[in-house]
Amino acid sequence: MIEKKCKGCGAILQDQNPEEKGFIPTLSKESRYCKRCFRMMHYNELPKIVASNKEYEHVIDDVIKKNGLIVFVVDIFAFKATFNKKMIDKLRNKNVILVANKYDVFPHSTNVENIVSWLSHECEKIFFKVDAIHIVSSKKGYFIEDLTRTIDLARKERDVYFVGCANVGKSSLINALLKKNTSITDDVVSTSVIPGTTLNEIRIPFFSDNKAFIDTPGLINPSDVLNVLLPESYKKIIPNNEMKPLTYQITNGNSIMLAGLAALSFTSHEKISAIVYASNDLYIHRCKTERVEELFKTQLGKLLNPPLEAEASKMKYKTLFVHLDGKRKRDVWFSGFGFVSVIGECDIEVKVLESTEVYFTNAIIG
Repeated sequence: MIEKKCKGCGAILQDQNPEEKGFIPTLSKESRYCKRCFRMMHYNELPKIVASNKEYEHVIDDVIKKNGLIVFVVDIFAFKATFNKKMIDKLRNKNVILVANKYDVFPHSTNVENIVSWLSHECEKIFFKVDAIHIVSSKKGYFIEDLTRTIDLARKERDVYFVGCANVGKSSLINALLKKNTSITDDVVSTSVIPGTTLNEIRIPFFSDNKAFIDTPGLINPSDVLNVLLPESYKKIIPNNEMKPLTYQITNGNSIMLAGLAALSFTSHEKISAIVYASNDLYIHRCKTERVEELFKTQLGKLLNPPLEAEASKMKYKTLFVHLDGKRKRDVWFSGFGFVSVIGECDIEVKVLESTEVYFTNAIIG
């Protein structure tokens, strides 16, 4: 008997065990989506079953053995977390198009060419060669036509594989490509803010030569803040619309708190500027550095939310130090919840959730 796969997540359909992947109450010839995907698509229900990294690596290792064009999708808002070293090492010496998704959350005035140049420099720093770089928004449909043209030119009668970390929008990007280039109006592949929604390889016939778009599960980055918080906090962390940057004039002994996720405390000889790029729903608070520890002790899970009060006592933090020489605008990136641009010479003490990676780069904007 030929096994049928769910069109939404790629799991093999079955009607025996409701707790296993691919369950559908009645398995028939017309079955297309498992119960899990049906409820995600029609009721916005969060999935209880997600893919593991072991499953993902098995799929991606199999993909790399094939002669396909690879579309490596990263989240431009969480670039440093999703431009994953393990993924990059697997993709070296392959035909790769780098696609930075979620451009719609950046300020509308952001120069696309400058971002492409910045991404190109990030690739060059680690000697990662890509065939092309594209900025897109799968949500708004920005620049989807440009990506389509590049794929058509680069694939050379091969299948096109979409790979990347969890929650970068691979499935959403495929849905956007289908809507832009066919008569399809509804999502074909399941999407969710929960990492690991796609469970297996999903083949979506698209090209006239019988080649396809192929969606794959997402590698879960343990440093992504979403992996240590409850889903109820996600809507405050993941921006759903254009970010409105918050600019602060900072003097010596000032701090900026990004809810209960991180705090940046500044030491400087003169006034500097700090610009916060984060979800508009994330609570940002400026205070004197001497109050930071008191606020963490008394307001974590309350005023400083996320994390939620129910999980606040489980949060562990670490402290990092960096000196910025002020010669150019610099960014402090946090895995999964934004970045802060700093103009001016200063020392910064960064208190951040223990599992969160912090990166220091030249400014992506301006």
